[in-house]
Amino acid sequence: MFALGAVAASFFLCLLAIVALRPVAVVVDLIDRPGGRKIHEGEVPIVGGLAMLIGVVFGIGAASLPAAGAFLASCTMLVTVGLVDDRFSLSPWARLAAQGAAALLIIFGSQTVILSLGDAFGVGELRLVGLGAYVFTALVVMATVNAFNMLDGIDGLAGALALVALGALAILAADAGLTEVLLTTLVVVGAVAAFLVSNLSFEWNRGLRCFMGDGGSALLGLAVAWLAIDVSQSPRATVAPVTFLWVLALPVYEVFWTVIRRTIRGVSPFKADTEHLHHVVLRAGFSARETFGILATLAAALACIGISLDRLDISEGWSLVWLAVIGVLVVWALQRAERLRLLRIRQTPRDEESTATPLP
Repeated sequence: MFALGAVAASFFLCLLAIVALRPVAVVVDLIDRPGGRKIHEGEVPIVGGLAMLIGVVFGIGAASLPAAGAFLASCTMLVTVGLVDDRFSLSPWARLAAQGAAALLIIFGSQTVILSLGDAFGVGELRLVGLGAYVFTALVVMATVNAFNMLDGIDGLAGALALVALGALAILAADAGLTEVLLTTLVVVGAVAAFLVSNLSFEWNRGLRCFMGDGGSALLGLAVAWLAIDVSQSPRATVAPVTFLWVLALPVYEVFWTVIRRTIRGVSPFKADTEHLHHVVLRAGFSARETFGILATLAAALACIGISLDRLDISEGWSLVWLAVIGVLVVWALQRAERLRLLRIRQTPRDEESTATPLP
């Protein structure tokens, strides 16, 4: 009941914040307008990130989790910078500096650092020490933050993928008996669920419609990264560190594919484009809701595969190999998503084809 109260506080405070902040966003022109890479309809307030932060703050307060102070401070920093970026468009380097500062704040403030990579390469446990451990941890946090930013391209996708990762982390934290980490995870789940109520496009929620913005995606990335590191590096961890890559498999694939693609083309890894995984599925002719369903289901399946491999005592080395192989297959398949759509059309019964809306 105690945990339920904290989650409920996070959920309802986030919803109330969305209702209260929407008119404020209109006044200060914190609005997302369609055009260019933005393919949504109508003008939408960008208040989801701040609303989720408010929900998380109240939820953690209700759960009496003083150890989350550094986490809240880092989230506040990133959401604030994200709001400024959404309103005035900061440079990629300014955003990167803010992400680095937030990563260092949460690392040193909570003493959450990656010290073990497990035996992912079959040569014994790889351990990090000293400055290298802190630098590596900061890079992991920043990469996760940017991964969720890249995935925030269609209604509900970044939030749904965060829920998949947070759900898996909650299960693993419960298995390890990490009560405070579990409570923090559930509080974040409450805020994300409230945001999805307002972000997914339905007729009944038009009065709540909002986007999370860069601040919201950064908050999700930071939360997932911090909680994953906290669980994976605990002496009571019940799974190998490589399993947490499976929990975040789709964001991991997105980051690697983006960096590789842009590097091959000779452009900056920070240069925005319309070649992200959700973009290629949309261009294949799938609707936004279909794309959301495909990628959310894929993320959940990958997390289940990773946890199952660990439970079956598959070696960490083979788990990493399978993660890489499946990653290549996923990117290859999504790049050819149009063929899957055409196959689906061919398999549609003739009576359904006669009443279907012609494809553009």
